[in-house]
Amino acid sequence: MPPTIPKSLRYLRALLLVMAVLLALNTVGRLGIVLTYGASDGTSLVVGAGLLAIFGCTFLLACVGAFFLLGVPAKRHWWLTLALPLLTIANIVVAFALIPADHVGIGLVLDAYLCNGLLTVVLLILLLKRKVRAYFGITRPRPAAKAA
Repeated sequence: MPPTIPKSLRYLRALLLVMAVLLALNTVGRLGIVLTYGASDGTSLVVGAGLLAIFGCTFLLACVGAFFLLGVPAKRHWWLTLALPLLTIANIVVAFALIPADHVGIGLVLDAYLCNGLLTVVLLILLLKRKVRAYFGITRPRPAAKAA
């Protein structure tokens, strides 16, 4: 019989689906800005839109994939999910680098820091909880015995 799924892991999996939906909306919004106003100076429209779509969709698919991976207790699945903040950073950097500075508004800032940043911090907190780590077999190393 498989171990029972901790409540915090259920919340984590639900958070991943919420993040995926928000990422889909954010990516479409960012693409709309780039297609309407163009990319930042020195970047062609096709390259800018392509990079935004690639990074946004990769992060979106990683969230959906992590949702399914976290349903099975394996150490590798936990470690792969722990790599999601790297995609968060890449997604934010690409958005601010490619959207023209004149069109970076409060919506993009809230999208980047609140939706991407804050939800990723909550994801890390839930992922690092003791019960979730124990479910995946991630334990702390035992303290070394003191010499007499």
